[in-house]
Amino acid sequence: MTLTQTEPAPLRRRLRRAAGALLVALSLGLPLGAASPAAAAETPTPSPTQTPQHAGVQLSLQPDANGSYASGAPLTATLTLRNDATTGLGAGTVHLELGRTPLGDRQAVGAWLDGSGAAPALSPIGDVSTTVLDAEGTSRTQVVVPATDVGALAPGVYPLQARFQASPASAEEPAPVPARSALVVAQGAPASVVTVVPITAAPSGDLLSAAELTALTAPAGALTAQLNGVAGTPAVLAIDPSIPAAIRVLGAGAPATATAWLARLEALPNERFTLQFGDADAAAQAAAGLTSPLAVDDFEPFLNPSGKTPTTPAPTPTSTTTPGQSPASPAAIAGARTDVLWPRGQVTADQVATMSHYGASGAGTVPILPSTTFTAGAKGAPVASRGAVSGTSVLVSDEAVSEALSAAAKEPDAATRGGALTEANAMLWFDAPGSTVLAGLSRADARSEEGLSSAVTAFSGGQDGRLDRVLSSAPAELTVSTESAEDRAAAVSALNEDADRLAEFATILQRPADLTVRERISDMRLLGVGVHTTPDDFAAALKTHRDATKKTMGAVGIQPSNPILISPKVDVPVWVRNDLPYPVRVTLHVSSSDSRIDVPATTEVEAQPLSTTTRVRLPLESHVANTELTLTMTLTSPTGVAIGPAQTARLTIRAEWETIGLIVFGSLGVLLIGAGIVRTIRRRKSAAAKHAAEGMEGSDEDEAEAEAQTLAEGKAGSAPADRETNE
Repeated sequence: MTLTQTEPAPLRRRLRRAAGALLVALSLGLPLGAASPAAAAETPTPSPTQTPQHAGVQLSLQPDANGSYASGAPLTATLTLRNDATTGLGAGTVHLELGRTPLGDRQAVGAWLDGSGAAPALSPIGDVSTTVLDAEGTSRTQVVVPATDVGALAPGVYPLQARFQASPASAEEPAPVPARSALVVAQGAPASVVTVVPITAAPSGDLLSAAELTALTAPAGALTAQLNGVAGTPAVLAIDPSIPAAIRVLGAGAPATATAWLARLEALPNERFTLQFGDADAAAQAAAGLTSPLAVDDFEPFLNPSGKTPTTPAPTPTSTTTPGQSPASPAAIAGARTDVLWPRGQVTADQVATMSHYGASGAGTVPILPSTTFTAGAKGAPVASRGAVSGTSVLVSDEAVSEALSAAAKEPDAATRGGALTEANAMLWFDAPGSTVLAGLSRADARSEEGLSSAVTAFSGGQDGRLDRVLSSAPAELTVSTESAEDRAAAVSALNEDADRLAEFATILQRPADLTVRERISDMRLLGVGVHTTPDDFAAALKTHRDATKKTMGAVGIQPSNPILISPKVDVPVWVRNDLPYPVRVTLHVSSSDSRIDVPATTEVEAQPLSTTTRVRLPLESHVANTELTLTMTLTSPTGVAIGPAQTARLTIRAEWETIGLIVFGSLGVLLIGAGIVRTIRRRKSAAAKHAAEGMEGSDEDEAEAEAQTLAEGKAGSAPADRETNE
């Protein structure tokens, strides 16, 4: 056995407590066999720069050409040893081993690669001596095994393994898990793959917001990475129309990066088709018995959020979807096919037939279904990419190949990505030589740009990615082996019932679409193929959604009062609550339990939005002095739809209390006035008496003085008279 020895490869070693990285050389060599030594070849490989995802020591073996091997040629592979532990790894030996018996089927290949199956008999083909590997260090070395050591291999998929053994063995340093890979010896022209790439993005609300679009279409954004990954590849694009809709409804407020992204998407030459809005599952809708799929065809609530008629009408969009021209709908995608569906794989033959008429106005459509949907795809067996179910045409994606390519598309690390591509190559071996295989990547909002490009191009065979290549082939008659997802079918029925009730409730709005369109979008996102993939997760999401709908329909109601009325004519206060973000128009209906009470039967109310209550005054007139009655109050929309539950208000009328009150208050007034008068009179009499008393004493003295003066004057006058008499 002769092996090609490699020279030391550069190693990036990250040291704790160090500010930078130090590159050190790590020698990783192969011992020479007894035969003549081969020349050494230096193959430096840079270490990956991403943060390690696993603790401990990782060993991987990646054959060149994604595992494809021509019997009689040297075997070339890359051996990677990565030490994510905090302590160094001692020197040791990596043993290379190869199985001489090909793996029997795809299940055996999968069990071998994921380690779930028992290891078959393996033969050594060479050893690699390793030196000490520091903590958080990585070493990569190219290994070349001569053809004579590999031996002759018939067409098939062979197990290949790298196993590390410390020198000397140490219990304190557990050996890494052996690295499993495969050699694929072709049996003719390899199958070529047409890869369908879903372009999706999940918003936090109904549509992607400006902030979300800014992040997604930034240079390092997820949507940018996906576009970069498919550019220049033969990928077939499956686009969620809610993405262009979110960009277009923002108009001038859309981020510049988002509008540029959309323009770039529509300018790509790749074949494309539209998914359902929000990537809703058409299979669930067919299982619910819908003869036409759910759709969103009104974007006015987003184009004109205020609901006001613009003073200058917007220009009517053109009916074409040619790049550079306005689309007929914000959700339109230039050049996209509308005759392809991509639902979940849980369907029945009848539902396949139903979906075949889910095109516009009942036009024909072709669903893409996974190979595991059919009896022929049991145990992961390959299925022809074009089939027919009871005469209905279907496209079939190879589930095993799709899963492997999906894993590769997510991986930024070349070594890990190489393992996934090798698995895809091994699965492809079981397809008919020279056939065209359809692969559909899993729904994922984030992918590695390099990984996506590699996944699409690795097995394309240099051919254009066109669905017509598959549709033009002769169909194979297929039998559906799956059953429909009854929980999702029941959910669609329940959601439609809720939507019908909400549509009636929404007539309280000037523009009912403000509620109904958003509800439809939420329904379709709930049914998304790539979300809520487990029954429990879906059930929880459905409950949350229906609770939110119920809360919306309870957002408008009556808040009555229970006053005591002391007048035969009075305004009774009633409050109408509105928790919606829109003003509502309702009619308040009132009926009295006492026919002697007059109250308006109907009152038009316009309630303001956002958790406010609008006060309504009901003029009430009572023709009876004393009574107790009940007012029954309900709300209806302008179209007569009942809004919220009926409410009652118990009123107590005491109309004579008003007269009694007037008498009482009048009497009190008279008494107070009389008391005031009496008090005033008494005060005046008291003052007069006092004044009189003081005046009497003064008058006696005056009279005495007057009498004295009179007497004096009398005496003075009588003297002359006496004299005259005497005379």
